[in-house]
Amino acid sequence: MASVALFDPCYLQALRPGDAGDARRVLEALGDTVTLIDGRCCGQPAFNSGFRTEARTVGRQLLKAARAHSAIVTTSGSCTAMVRHYLPGLWPPPRDAAAASIAARFVDFATYVARHPGLDRLGLRLPGVVVLHESCHSRRELHASAAISAILSRIDGLEVREPAFAEECCGFGGTFAVKQPETSVEIMRAKLAALGATGARVVVSPDYSCLAHLQSGAAGLGIQLEAWTLPELLARALA
Repeated sequence: MASVALFDPCYLQALRPGDAGDARRVLEALGDTVTLIDGRCCGQPAFNSGFRTEARTVGRQLLKAARAHSAIVTTSGSCTAMVRHYLPGLWPPPRDAAAASIAARFVDFATYVARHPGLDRLGLRLPGVVVLHESCHSRRELHASAAISAILSRIDGLEVREPAFAEECCGFGGTFAVKQPETSVEIMRAKLAALGATGARVVVSPDYSCLAHLQSGAAGLGIQLEAWTLPELLARALA
């Protein structure tokens, strides 16, 4: 039995508070003991907007909370990428090495679950059809595509469809959607069209930031689309 921390990022706690419970349920079904790190920010919004001092300040609080844990499972690909690849660089040597040693323990939810020795013991069943949207961070920075596919293939009865132009962004991009709203909306429209063409009415993603963007856009356009995070999907599939 492993003892892990579960990092529930600030935006997820605010927008999808039930996601941490779904993730905890899956991790405990795998046999882990879970400690919750909730409501903290990884520093990404400030970092992407050029506010490096502010990003370092909030990032320091997250690293302090994570310091005692050997593994920190994160339910957001973009937050995982921020902590692992960018946060340590906000400190000069030798403090960057200390930050990097903690940041290296952060792992995205899909990768952690796919590699877990207890995965074979889970009875996963959920009849239905979903379409997968991989976030840019999960695909390009975390290289989690294989892990996501491996998990989804274990769910008995589930048909997973892939949209056309699967590698293209949903249009959110964090602060990009605020800075370039017209471009963001047009990218979102194209992504919604591709998702809708699969015939699925449920979209699954490892990043709720993408799902929030797509679901709100779909609602505004009168498109019927339900959004599930990967932890929610797996929690639904647990026997």
